[in-house]
Amino acid sequence: MTLLTKNLKTTRKKLSLTQFALAKLLGIGFRTYVRYETAKRDAPLPVLVKIAKLGNITLDRLLTTTLTLENLEIVDSETAPSKAGKIEVIGGGLKEGKVMFIGLKNFKLITINKAEKDLLLAYREFNNSKKKQCLANMKLRLNTSKKT
Repeated sequence: MTLLTKNLKTTRKKLSLTQFALAKLLGIGFRTYVRYETAKRDAPLPVLVKIAKLGNITLDRLLTTTLTLENLEIVDSETAPSKAGKIEVIGGGLKEGKVMFIGLKNFKLITINKAEKDLLLAYREFNNSKKKQCLANMKLRLNTSKKT
């Protein structure tokens, strides 16, 4: 069994649905869904998106992390939880400058030092035209410094 097939089965069980009921909900044939869950056929992206939405998880989480009935209790949301708790990283890192946590739908930017954080926060306050101008200036400076 692949990671995806295990996750499909776990998500379906969390939803308390039979294979037949989930197939009907997805608008596909029962045998087709069974083939997805047994890795005899690859599920198309639109079907995977529907399953992720039904399970209240991100597509990234469905495809890249091992899902259990327990960690499916954590519903992915746009904002961070108000209570502090155990945070589990499921993707990204310092090298990429971003990280993804279980329970959050989007990557969160991370910084290495205060100066980098201040720079990012200042950039986020710019309007779209100032952001474009800032990026153009930085590209020019980078290209100039590489040549010299």
